Amino acid sequence: MSQAYGKTERVNLSTAEVLLACGDLQGLTIMAEMFAGFGVHSPRKCQTMADCKAVVKERIINLMVVDSALNDAEGYEFISWLRRAELDPNSFAPVILVTGHTRPSQVFRGRDAGASFVVAKPAVPTVMMQRIVWLMHDQRKFVNSPGYCGPDRRVKALGPPVGMKGRRHDDLSAEVGIAKTPNLEQDEIDALFNPKAVAL
Repeated sequence: MSQAYGKTERVNLSTAEVLLACGDLQGLTIMAEMFAGFGVHSPRKCQTMADCKAVVKERIINLMVVDSALNDAEGYEFISWLRRAELDPNSFAPVILVTGHTRPSQVFRGRDAGASFVVAKPAVPTVMMQRIVWLMHDQRKFVNSPGYCGPDRRVKALGPPVGMKGRRHDDLSAEVGIAKTPNLEQDEIDALFNPKAVAL
C-alpha cells in the first residue's frame, strides 16, 4: 500500500523478499536499517558474491540492492552473473547498484552489467525510495544478446515510466496519446524519407 512520502510516493515493502549485499558489515547494517524503515524487517543480508548466489538459487527475490564492493568480488560481477544465470524469475528481478564511484565510466559499467539503477553513496532514504517506486512502474523490456543481458539501457530515449514525471524538462512519456492532427497522406510520408533539395 502506498502513501505520501514528501513529494515521493512511498510503498510498503513488508511482504517483499529483498536481498541486501555489501562487503562492509557497517555499510550492510546501515542499508538494513534504511530498508527497515520501508517495512523490510528480514532482508537476506549478504557480504559475498557466494552468499548472494546461494540466496538467489534458494528463494524468489523481489528486489536486490547490491554494493559495488563485496568481500570476494565486485557487485558488477554478481549482477552480470545473475542476468545470465537463467534463474527465473530472479534473473529478471530489479537490481539497484550502490556505489561510491559516480564517475560516468562507473555508472556505465553498472548499467552495462545489467543493473536496473545506479545509486550514489551515501544513499539517502528519499532517493532510494524514489528509485524503488520508479522500478515498480518500469516497463522496459529485458534484453538478452551476446554483448549485454539486462533491462533495456535506453532510459533517456524512453523517458520515465507511464504516469511518472521525469527529472528532465524534455523527458517524454512512454505512453502514446491520441492523435491531435489528421494523419499524413502517403505521399507526405514518402517526402519525409526522401527530402528534396530546395533552391535558395
